[in-house]
Amino acid sequence: MAHIKALAMKIAMVALVLLVVLSGFYGYPVLSTIVLSLLIVAVSYIVGDLLILRKANNMTATISDFAVVLFMTWFAAIPIYGTEVPFIPALISAIIIAAGEWVFHKYVSKQVHPEIEGVYSS
Repeated sequence: MAHIKALAMKIAMVALVLLVVLSGFYGYPVLSTIVLSLLIVAVSYIVGDLLILRKANNMTATISDFAVVLFMTWFAAIPIYGTEVPFIPALISAIIIAAGEWVFHKYVSKQVHPEIEGVYSS
């Protein structure tokens, strides 16, 4: 149940940011942006939240999530949108999501990985 709650929170955060930045300001299709959000969440949850956060710390996991969001928004969006997303919107999205990830990792440390709370939560 802890993973379901964490995934729901992460989907909401990533989708909201990408919908505002990519669909709202840059006019990318909403449905495609939701698909991109789900792909980003799948990769970043496994890599950043389940693997890296457990082995390293919040800063390392946040940097990892920043990189995942940046490169997936920049490159993985090409087959989804049929065109590339310029670097600046991808960077803006990655910065905003990384800020949210910093807080999200604190939640994950307490609720999903309580064995690492206090050890790697900073």
